[in-house]
Amino acid sequence: MAAQFGIVPSYTSTHFFTGGCGDMLGFTRAGFLPCYAANHHPASVSTARLNWRGLFVKEADMQSVDMRNVPSAHVLVASPICTDASPNGGKVAPRTPVELDENGRPKPGPDWPQTRITMWEPVRYAEVHRPLAYVGENVPAFGRSPLFTAWLHVWDALGYTPVLASVNAAHLKVDGMKPLPQSRDRLVWCFLRNDVVAERGLPDLRPTCDAMCPTCGPVEGVQHWKKNPSFPVGEYGRNRQYYYVCPDRRCGAPVEPITRGIGDIIDPTVSGERFGDGYFKGKQRTTRTAYETATRDRVATGLERYRGKPFIVTLRNHCSASSLDDPIGTLSAQGGGHHYLVRPTPDLTIDECEYRPLTIREKARCQGVPDEHEFAGTPQDQRLQVGNAVPVNVAYWLAQGVKAVLPPLT
Repeated sequence: MAAQFGIVPSYTSTHFFTGGCGDMLGFTRAGFLPCYAANHHPASVSTARLNWRGLFVKEADMQSVDMRNVPSAHVLVASPICTDASPNGGKVAPRTPVELDENGRPKPGPDWPQTRITMWEPVRYAEVHRPLAYVGENVPAFGRSPLFTAWLHVWDALGYTPVLASVNAAHLKVDGMKPLPQSRDRLVWCFLRNDVVAERGLPDLRPTCDAMCPTCGPVEGVQHWKKNPSFPVGEYGRNRQYYYVCPDRRCGAPVEPITRGIGDIIDPTVSGERFGDGYFKGKQRTTRTAYETATRDRVATGLERYRGKPFIVTLRNHCSASSLDDPIGTLSAQGGGHHYLVRPTPDLTIDECEYRPLTIREKARCQGVPDEHEFAGTPQDQRLQVGNAVPVNVAYWLAQGVKAVLPPLT
Protein backbone atom coordinates (compact mmCIF):
# COMPACT_ATOMS: atom_id res chain seq x y z
CA MET A 1 0.00 0.00 0.00
CA ALA A 2 2.81 2.43 0.94
CA ALA A 3 4.50 1.92 -2.43
CA GLN A 4 1.31 3.03 -4.21
CA PHE A 5 1.72 6.48 -2.65
CA GLY A 6 5.41 6.82 -3.54
CA ILE A 7 6.63 5.77 -0.10
CA VAL A 8 9.50 3.29 -0.20
CA PRO A 9 9.03 0.84 2.69
CA SER A 10 12.04 -0.02 4.82
CA TYR A 11 12.90 -2.76 7.23
CA THR A 12 13.08 -1.29 10.72
CA SER A 13 15.56 -1.90 13.50
CA THR A 14 15.59 -1.32 17.25
CA HIS A 15 19.01 -0.79 18.84
CA PHE A 16 19.98 -1.43 22.46
CA PHE A 17 23.27 0.01 23.67
CA THR A 18 24.06 2.37 20.84
CA GLY A 19 27.58 3.32 22.04
CA GLY A 20 29.49 4.86 19.17
CA CYS A 21 26.64 3.81 16.83
CA GLY A 22 28.68 1.37 14.75
CA ASP A 23 25.75 -1.03 14.56
CA MET A 24 23.32 1.72 13.49
CA LEU A 25 25.77 2.97 10.86
CA GLY A 26 26.06 -0.51 9.40
CA PHE A 27 22.33 -1.23 9.43
CA THR A 28 21.45 2.20 8.04
CA ARG A 29 23.95 1.64 5.21
CA ALA A 30 22.19 -1.67 4.47
CA GLY A 31 18.84 0.13 4.12
CA PHE A 32 17.34 -0.37 7.58
CA LEU A 33 15.41 2.43 9.28
CA PRO A 34 16.30 2.74 13.00
CA CYS A 35 13.16 3.44 15.02
CA TYR A 36 14.54 3.34 18.58
CA ALA A 37 17.90 3.44 20.36
CA ALA A 38 18.85 3.27 24.02
CA ASN A 39 21.91 3.52 26.24
CA HIS A 40 22.64 4.28 29.88
CA HIS A 41 25.57 6.54 28.88
CA PRO A 42 24.46 10.19 28.38
CA ALA A 43 27.14 11.06 25.80
CA SER A 44 26.29 7.98 23.71
CA VAL A 45 22.64 9.03 23.73
CA SER A 46 23.64 12.50 22.54
CA THR A 47 25.78 10.98 19.78
CA ALA A 48 22.80 9.01 18.45
CA ARG A 49 20.63 12.13 18.51
CA LEU A 50 23.27 14.17 16.69
CA ASN A 51 23.55 11.71 13.82
CA TRP A 52 19.95 10.49 13.49
CA ARG A 53 17.82 13.61 13.75
CA GLY A 54 14.32 12.84 14.98
CA LEU A 55 15.17 9.31 16.18
CA PHE A 56 13.70 8.45 19.58
CA VAL A 57 16.70 7.76 21.82
CA LYS A 58 16.22 6.82 25.47
CA GLU A 59 18.78 7.29 28.22
CA ALA A 60 18.28 4.37 30.60
CA ASP A 61 19.67 1.11 31.90
CA MET A 62 17.87 -1.50 29.82
CA GLN A 63 17.18 -3.55 32.94
CA SER A 64 14.76 -0.83 34.04
CA VAL A 65 12.94 -0.45 30.70
CA ASP A 66 9.44 -1.86 30.27
CA MET A 67 9.68 -3.58 26.90
CA ARG A 68 6.02 -2.79 26.21
CA ASN A 69 7.10 0.84 25.87
CA VAL A 70 9.73 0.03 23.24
CA PRO A 71 8.52 0.09 19.62
CA SER A 72 8.34 -3.11 17.60
CA ALA A 73 10.80 -3.50 14.73
CA HIS A 74 11.61 -6.11 12.13
CA VAL A 75 15.06 -6.67 13.68
CA LEU A 76 16.45 -6.17 17.17
CA VAL A 77 20.15 -5.21 17.21
CA ALA A 78 21.81 -5.60 20.61
CA SER A 79 25.30 -6.70 21.62
CA PRO A 80 25.13 -7.94 25.20
CA ILE A 81 28.41 -7.88 27.03
CA CYS A 82 29.80 -6.69 30.31
CA THR A 83 33.25 -7.35 31.69
CA ASP A 84 31.90 -9.71 34.34
CA ALA A 85 29.25 -11.54 32.31
CA SER A 86 31.57 -12.12 29.35
CA PRO A 87 34.99 -10.71 30.15
CA ASN A 88 37.58 -9.94 27.54
CA GLY A 89 40.98 -11.38 28.35
CA GLY A 90 40.02 -14.97 29.05
CA LYS A 91 38.23 -14.67 32.38
CA VAL A 92 35.04 -16.73 32.59
CA ALA A 93 33.62 -15.83 36.00
CA PRO A 94 32.84 -12.66 37.97
CA ARG A 95 35.86 -11.29 39.77
CA THR A 96 33.95 -10.29 42.88
CA PRO A 97 30.39 -10.80 44.14
CA VAL A 98 27.89 -8.36 42.68
CA GLU A 99 26.11 -6.06 45.14
CA LEU A 100 22.40 -5.50 44.55
CA ASP A 101 20.36 -2.42 45.38
CA GLU A 102 17.00 -2.42 47.18
CA ASN A 103 15.25 -3.27 43.90
CA GLY A 104 17.41 -6.30 43.24
CA ARG A 105 19.43 -4.71 40.43
CA PRO A 106 23.26 -4.69 40.29
CA LYS A 107 24.73 -1.58 41.86
CA PRO A 108 26.82 0.47 39.42
CA GLY A 109 30.45 0.75 40.26
CA PRO A 110 33.87 -0.70 39.54
CA ASP A 111 32.75 -4.28 40.26
CA TRP A 112 29.81 -4.12 37.84
CA PRO A 113 30.67 -1.68 35.07
CA GLN A 114 27.55 -0.87 33.06
CA THR A 115 29.36 -0.77 29.74
CA ARG A 116 26.72 -2.78 27.91
CA ILE A 117 23.34 -4.33 28.46
CA THR A 118 23.09 -7.83 29.86
CA MET A 119 22.43 -10.83 27.65
CA TRP A 120 18.88 -11.21 28.95
CA GLU A 121 17.44 -7.89 27.81
CA PRO A 122 17.06 -9.04 24.17
CA VAL A 123 15.14 -12.04 25.51
CA ARG A 124 12.68 -9.73 27.26
CA TYR A 125 12.21 -7.72 24.06
CA ALA A 126 11.64 -10.87 21.98
CA GLU A 127 9.01 -12.14 24.42
CA VAL A 128 6.96 -8.97 23.90
CA HIS A 129 7.58 -8.02 20.26
CA ARG A 130 8.59 -11.23 18.45
CA PRO A 131 10.97 -9.56 15.95
CA LEU A 132 11.76 -11.43 12.76
CA ALA A 133 15.40 -11.59 13.83
CA TYR A 134 17.71 -10.69 16.67
CA VAL A 135 21.35 -9.95 15.80
CA GLY A 136 24.41 -8.97 17.79
CA GLU A 137 28.13 -9.39 18.30
CA ASN A 138 30.58 -10.02 21.10
CA VAL A 139 34.11 -11.17 21.81
CA PRO A 140 34.62 -14.84 20.84
CA ALA A 141 35.06 -15.74 24.52
CA PHE A 142 31.36 -14.98 24.96
CA GLY A 143 30.54 -18.09 22.93
CA ARG A 144 32.72 -20.22 25.21
CA SER A 145 31.26 -18.88 28.45
CA PRO A 146 29.17 -21.22 30.64
CA LEU A 147 25.96 -19.25 30.09
CA PHE A 148 26.11 -19.22 26.30
CA THR A 149 24.67 -22.71 25.79
CA ALA A 150 21.87 -21.96 28.24
CA TRP A 151 21.21 -18.69 26.40
CA LEU A 152 20.85 -20.58 23.11
CA HIS A 153 18.33 -22.92 24.75
CA VAL A 154 16.26 -19.93 25.84
CA TRP A 155 16.14 -18.61 22.28
CA ASP A 156 15.19 -22.07 21.05
CA ALA A 157 12.30 -22.10 23.55
CA LEU A 158 11.19 -18.71 22.17
CA GLY A 159 11.09 -20.16 18.65
CA TYR A 160 14.31 -18.82 17.11
CA THR A 161 17.06 -20.63 15.19
CA PRO A 162 20.64 -19.41 15.75
CA VAL A 163 23.27 -18.86 13.07
CA LEU A 164 26.76 -18.13 14.43
CA ALA A 165 29.89 -16.83 12.73
CA SER A 166 33.34 -15.62 13.73
CA VAL A 167 34.85 -12.77 11.74
CA ASN A 168 37.82 -10.43 11.84
CA ALA A 169 37.22 -6.81 10.85
CA ALA A 170 40.64 -6.67 9.16
CA HIS A 171 39.69 -9.45 6.73
CA LEU A 172 35.97 -9.18 6.07
CA LYS A 173 34.97 -8.80 2.43
CA VAL A 174 31.76 -6.76 2.11
CA ASP A 175 30.44 -4.83 -0.87
CA GLY A 176 31.33 -1.15 -0.83
CA MET A 177 33.57 -1.23 2.26
CA LYS A 178 37.26 -1.93 2.63
CA PRO A 179 38.53 -4.18 5.42
CA LEU A 180 39.39 -2.16 8.51
CA PRO A 181 42.99 -1.39 9.54
CA GLN A 182 42.33 -3.08 12.89
CA SER A 183 42.55 -6.79 13.69
CA ARG A 184 39.36 -7.27 15.71
CA ASP A 185 37.97 -10.77 16.24
CA ARG A 186 34.21 -10.86 16.81
CA LEU A 187 31.55 -13.50 17.33
CA VAL A 188 28.36 -12.49 15.49
CA TRP A 189 24.95 -14.11 15.38
CA CYS A 190 21.50 -13.99 13.90
CA PHE A 191 18.60 -15.61 15.74
CA LEU A 192 15.92 -15.96 13.07
CA ARG A 193 12.29 -16.63 13.94
CA ASN A 194 11.34 -20.19 13.02
CA ASP A 195 8.46 -19.26 10.72
CA VAL A 196 10.86 -17.08 8.71
CA VAL A 197 13.35 -19.96 8.57
CA ALA A 198 10.64 -22.28 7.24
CA GLU A 199 9.72 -19.81 4.49
CA ARG A 200 13.03 -18.17 3.60
CA GLY A 201 15.85 -20.32 4.97
CA LEU A 202 18.83 -19.26 7.07
CA PRO A 203 21.16 -16.33 6.31
CA ASP A 204 24.55 -17.04 4.76
CA LEU A 205 27.04 -15.83 7.35
CA ARG A 206 30.15 -17.46 5.95
CA PRO A 207 32.82 -14.74 5.88
CA THR A 208 35.24 -14.38 2.98
CA CYS A 209 38.30 -12.23 2.35
CA ASP A 210 40.43 -11.01 -0.52
CA ALA A 211 43.52 -13.17 -0.61
CA MET A 212 46.42 -14.25 -2.82
CA CYS A 213 46.70 -17.96 -3.58
CA PRO A 214 50.27 -19.07 -4.43
CA THR A 215 48.85 -21.20 -7.27
CA CYS A 216 45.66 -19.50 -8.45
CA GLY A 217 46.52 -15.83 -7.87
CA PRO A 218 43.92 -13.38 -6.46
CA VAL A 219 41.01 -15.28 -4.91
CA GLU A 220 38.16 -14.87 -2.46
CA GLY A 221 39.43 -16.80 0.55
CA VAL A 222 37.00 -19.18 2.26
CA GLN A 223 36.99 -19.69 6.02
CA HIS A 224 38.18 -23.13 7.15
CA TRP A 225 37.92 -24.36 10.74
CA LYS A 226 40.57 -26.60 12.23
CA LYS A 227 38.05 -28.27 14.55
CA ASN A 228 34.27 -28.43 14.97
CA PRO A 229 33.08 -26.36 11.98
CA SER A 230 29.49 -26.86 13.17
CA PHE A 231 30.26 -24.52 16.11
CA PRO A 232 32.18 -21.64 14.45
CA VAL A 233 33.24 -19.77 17.57
CA GLY A 234 36.88 -18.76 17.77
CA GLU A 235 39.65 -16.37 16.82
CA TYR A 236 41.99 -15.83 13.92
CA GLY A 237 44.50 -13.60 15.62
CA ARG A 238 45.47 -15.41 18.79
CA ASN A 239 45.27 -19.19 18.34
CA ARG A 240 44.33 -19.40 14.65
CA GLN A 241 41.29 -21.57 15.32
CA TYR A 242 40.39 -20.99 11.69
CA TYR A 243 42.20 -19.89 8.55
CA TYR A 244 41.32 -19.21 4.90
CA VAL A 245 41.73 -21.48 1.89
CA CYS A 246 41.54 -21.11 -1.88
CA PRO A 247 37.92 -21.59 -3.05
CA ASP A 248 39.03 -23.88 -5.90
CA ARG A 249 38.43 -27.36 -4.48
CA ARG A 250 41.15 -28.80 -6.67
CA CYS A 251 43.58 -26.40 -4.97
CA GLY A 252 42.33 -25.66 -1.47
CA ALA A 253 45.68 -24.17 -0.46
CA PRO A 254 45.85 -22.03 2.69
CA VAL A 255 45.85 -18.32 1.81
CA GLU A 256 46.64 -15.19 3.77
CA PRO A 257 44.06 -12.37 3.84
CA ILE A 258 45.02 -9.14 2.10
CA THR A 259 44.83 -6.54 4.84
CA ARG A 260 44.82 -2.76 5.01
CA GLY A 261 47.55 -0.91 6.90
CA ILE A 262 46.96 1.58 9.70
CA GLY A 263 48.91 4.11 7.65
CA ASP A 264 45.82 4.55 5.45
CA ILE A 265 43.97 6.42 8.20
CA ILE A 266 46.78 8.36 9.93
CA ASP A 267 46.33 12.14 9.86
CA PRO A 268 49.70 13.57 8.72
CA THR A 269 48.84 17.04 10.03
CA VAL A 270 48.73 15.95 13.70
CA SER A 271 52.11 16.30 15.36
CA GLY A 272 53.40 14.54 18.43
CA GLU A 273 55.84 15.43 21.19
CA ARG A 274 59.52 14.69 21.71
CA PHE A 275 59.77 11.24 23.29
CA GLY A 276 62.60 12.30 25.57
CA ASP A 277 60.36 14.95 27.18
CA GLY A 278 58.17 12.25 28.73
CA TYR A 279 54.48 12.73 29.45
CA PHE A 280 52.29 14.63 31.85
CA LYS A 281 51.23 12.59 34.85
CA GLY A 282 48.13 13.55 36.79
CA LYS A 283 45.15 15.73 35.98
CA GLN A 284 46.96 18.98 36.69
CA ARG A 285 49.39 18.41 33.78
CA THR A 286 52.22 20.20 35.57
CA THR A 287 54.78 17.43 36.04
CA ARG A 288 56.32 15.34 33.29
CA THR A 289 57.40 11.75 33.84
CA ALA A 290 59.88 9.77 31.74
CA TYR A 291 58.45 6.86 29.78
CA GLU A 292 58.94 3.41 31.28
CA THR A 293 61.83 1.23 30.19
CA ALA A 294 59.48 -1.21 28.44
CA THR A 295 58.06 1.62 26.31
CA ARG A 296 61.53 2.88 25.51
CA ASP A 297 62.56 -0.64 24.47
CA ARG A 298 59.59 -0.86 22.09
CA VAL A 299 60.59 2.41 20.44
CA ALA A 300 64.17 1.17 20.13
CA THR A 301 62.91 -2.02 18.48
CA GLY A 302 60.90 0.01 15.95
CA LEU A 303 63.86 2.23 15.11
CA GLU A 304 66.02 -0.81 14.45
CA ARG A 305 63.33 -2.68 12.52
CA TYR A 306 61.98 0.11 10.29
CA ARG A 307 65.11 2.24 9.84
CA GLY A 308 63.62 5.72 9.71
CA LYS A 309 60.05 4.93 8.64
CA PRO A 310 57.17 5.83 11.00
CA PHE A 311 55.74 2.91 12.95
CA ILE A 312 53.25 1.98 15.68
CA VAL A 313 54.13 1.06 19.25
CA THR A 314 51.53 -1.05 21.08
CA LEU A 315 51.67 -0.94 24.87
CA ARG A 316 50.34 -4.41 25.64
CA ASN A 317 51.89 -7.62 26.90
CA HIS A 318 53.68 -9.51 24.13
CA CYS A 319 53.35 -6.51 21.76
CA SER A 320 56.09 -4.32 20.37
CA ALA A 321 56.53 -2.19 17.25
CA SER A 322 54.55 -2.77 14.04
CA SER A 323 54.54 -1.40 10.52
CA LEU A 324 52.10 1.20 9.20
CA ASP A 325 51.47 -1.33 6.41
CA ASP A 326 49.76 -3.68 8.89
CA PRO A 327 46.50 -3.38 10.86
CA ILE A 328 46.80 -2.48 14.51
CA GLY A 329 45.59 -4.78 17.27
CA THR A 330 42.12 -4.53 18.77
CA LEU A 331 41.06 -1.19 20.23
CA SER A 332 40.04 -1.79 23.83
CA ALA A 333 36.58 -1.06 25.21
CA GLN A 334 38.16 1.63 27.38
CA GLY A 335 39.05 3.65 24.32
CA GLY A 336 42.06 1.97 22.78
CA GLY A 337 44.80 3.89 24.58
CA HIS A 338 47.46 1.35 23.70
CA HIS A 339 48.57 2.45 20.23
CA TYR A 340 51.12 5.21 19.61
CA LEU A 341 52.56 6.63 16.42
CA VAL A 342 56.33 7.11 16.30
CA ARG A 343 57.97 9.37 13.71
CA PRO A 344 61.77 9.00 13.77
CA THR A 345 64.19 11.83 13.12
CA PRO A 346 67.11 11.41 10.66
CA ASP A 347 69.56 10.64 13.47
CA LEU A 348 67.34 7.72 14.67
CA THR A 349 67.79 8.57 18.35
CA ILE A 350 65.10 7.47 20.76
CA ASP A 351 64.72 10.74 22.67
CA GLU A 352 64.32 12.85 19.52
CA CYS A 353 61.49 10.75 18.09
CA GLU A 354 58.05 12.33 17.69
CA TYR A 355 55.59 10.30 19.76
CA ARG A 356 51.81 10.56 20.09
CA PRO A 357 48.70 8.46 20.68
CA LEU A 358 46.27 7.87 17.85
CA THR A 359 43.59 10.55 17.77
CA ILE A 360 39.94 9.82 18.49
CA ARG A 361 39.13 10.33 14.81
CA GLU A 362 41.89 7.93 13.73
CA LYS A 363 40.54 5.31 16.13
CA ALA A 364 37.03 5.89 14.79
CA ARG A 365 38.34 5.26 11.27
CA CYS A 366 39.77 1.98 12.57
CA GLN A 367 36.19 1.03 13.42
CA GLY A 368 34.90 2.07 9.99
CA VAL A 369 33.17 5.21 11.28
CA PRO A 370 33.02 7.96 8.61
CA ASP A 371 34.57 11.33 9.41
CA GLU A 372 31.22 13.13 9.19
CA HIS A 373 29.91 11.08 12.12
CA GLU A 374 29.82 13.34 15.20
CA PHE A 375 30.71 12.22 18.73
CA ALA A 376 29.25 13.94 21.77
CA GLY A 377 30.80 14.30 25.21
CA THR A 378 34.26 14.75 26.64
CA PRO A 379 37.34 13.19 25.03
CA GLN A 380 37.06 10.37 27.56
CA ASP A 381 33.39 9.84 26.60
CA GLN A 382 34.32 9.77 22.93
CA ARG A 383 37.15 7.28 23.45
CA LEU A 384 34.74 5.01 25.31
CA GLN A 385 32.20 5.19 22.48
CA VAL A 386 34.81 4.38 19.85
CA GLY A 387 36.30 1.49 21.81
CA ASN A 388 32.89 -0.04 22.48
CA ALA A 389 31.56 0.39 18.95
CA VAL A 390 30.61 -2.49 16.69
CA PRO A 391 32.93 -2.37 13.65
CA VAL A 392 30.84 -0.79 10.90
CA ASN A 393 31.91 -3.25 8.22
CA VAL A 394 30.91 -6.16 10.49
CA ALA A 395 27.50 -4.59 11.19
CA TYR A 396 26.96 -3.83 7.48
CA TRP A 397 27.89 -7.38 6.44
CA LEU A 398 25.63 -8.85 9.11
CA ALA A 399 22.74 -6.55 8.15
CA GLN A 400 23.06 -7.53 4.49
CA GLY A 401 23.03 -11.23 5.36
CA VAL A 402 19.94 -10.91 7.54
CA LYS A 403 18.09 -8.66 5.10
CA ALA A 404 18.49 -11.26 2.33
CA VAL A 405 16.24 -13.73 4.17
CA LEU A 406 13.59 -11.39 5.58
CA PRO A 407 10.08 -11.66 4.06
CA PRO A 408 9.37 -9.09 1.34
CA LEU A 409 7.92 -5.79 2.53
CA THR A 410 4.39 -4.93 1.50
